[in-house]
Amino acid sequence: MKYALSLMFLLLIQTAVFAQVPSAIAQRDIAISLRMINDQRNTTLAYNMSFTDKEKDAFWPLYRKYRDAMTNVATRKLDVIVDYAKHYENMTDKKAEELLDRTLIYDEQALKVTQLYVKKFRRILPSIKVTRLMQLESRMNAAIQLKLSEGIPLIE
Repeated sequence: MKYALSLMFLLLIQTAVFAQVPSAIAQRDIAISLRMINDQRNTTLAYNMSFTDKEKDAFWPLYRKYRDAMTNVATRKLDVIVDYAKHYENMTDKKAEELLDRTLIYDEQALKVTQLYVKKFRRILPSIKVTRLMQLESRMNAAIQLKLSEGIPLIE
């Protein structure tokens, strides 16, 4: 399951990176890939979380809001990757610094979103389930990050 998720995300990134100016087709492909990734996340969570009916009813609407917030941050991180690809051949120190600074800002934003939603998840789920949720999220994110990093060359 994790492999399929990572592969879909890698395809998403490759579509965006190799399209110098994102076309309508590339944007459509990105939107489709994001929906597929989110569907895979939902399937993984449904299989691994063992929610009661009450928990399930409270969890899924909140989780969708969490994923929307995280997707917003991920989209901005994707913009950094696209920008990196555009400048890879002619990278300057100034551009490298800007790209790294933007990446750190978005990493910090992702952490803040996660911290905010952990508090919200704790209101509707036992702490053990919230921890399990965050472990699963971490594993899925790590699989995506690994696949993504394989497709991004190191800066020269």
